[in-house]
Amino acid sequence: MVIELKTTKFDPRDAGQLGFYVALVEDQPTGGMLLVADKNESVVRYALAGTTQPIAVSRYDLSPAEQAALPAEDALTRAVALELGDHTPE
Repeated sequence: MVIELKTTKFDPRDAGQLGFYVALVEDQPTGGMLLVADKNESVVRYALAGTTQPIAVSRYDLSPAEQAALPAEDALTRAVALELGDHTPE
């Protein structure tokens, strides 16, 4: 199972990206689960209509306390960049 977490609303490109990840690990039958901050059911349905891979899209909810405990996205980006140092792709 490949699980991807998005901090944004579902975008049809997300389905293609997850499909790529599922194909990468397809040594054995593999499914994909995309967790998103928000989604439009019609957009999800049409985005997944042409795929033969088992992929699910679900919305997640965080309580206000959980949201407050999370660092901002730019802070996470800076922390990852510092950790990777010169190993970031160009």
